[in-house]
Amino acid sequence: MSDRQDISAMIKSLQNGQFILLHDDDSRENETDIMLPAKHVTPKKIYQMRELGGGLLCVAVAPEIGAKLELPYMWEILLKTESESLPQLVNKTRSVSKRSTHSITFNHRRLGGATDSQRSDTISSLHNLCQTYESNDNFYNDFYSDFESPGHLQMLIGSPGLLNSRDGHTELSLFLCKLANLTPVIIMCEILDNQTFNAKSVTDCKNLAKKHNLTFIESHTVIDYYKTIS
Repeated sequence: MSDRQDISAMIKSLQNGQFILLHDDDSRENETDIMLPAKHVTPKKIYQMRELGGGLLCVAVAPEIGAKLELPYMWEILLKTESESLPQLVNKTRSVSKRSTHSITFNHRRLGGATDSQRSDTISSLHNLCQTYESNDNFYNDFYSDFESPGHLQMLIGSPGLLNSRDGHTELSLFLCKLANLTPVIIMCEILDNQTFNAKSVTDCKNLAKKHNLTFIESHTVIDYYKTIS
């Protein structure tokens, strides 16, 4: 299958509400994430992500959404705090493009636990709000009225320019959302191995995808495609 066919299959899977498996470069985390557009979230899907993945459940949003909400990255929050010790936690030897895209943790204000149903509800509420982020004049106020932090989900914010500035799982997944014409809010978690207690190997992840009839793709395939249309 050609790279273009791989991308087409990936887009179709995203639009149909199927999980995709995306492996990043060996020189980066060398991990495969299981992903699902927030549009298709259900409590059962969250359960399946826990069972098939097992890593930290995150929700990535486009940089434009993060900017409209004035949400900083966690490393920015730590650097700006008045604490003398917390800024020391930021790895200043990394360039900004290599730093984590983690932002706040959050949940819907009417939800307090961390069940699959509650996390699904939070994600669905965020997706519904973000569908109109470009046109809703009350988008900022609605977000801060509906959600609170800390919470039961980790938010990730894509780097400005996405793959122009960073090629992590966050940017790759949001670029795929864009290709699929979906609201740029996507859920992901790392796929872990319950035997080695590390990330599941690429071979095992490919077998997992085959077993469950899911689409597997390498990050370089997405990046190469991006370069052809840029």
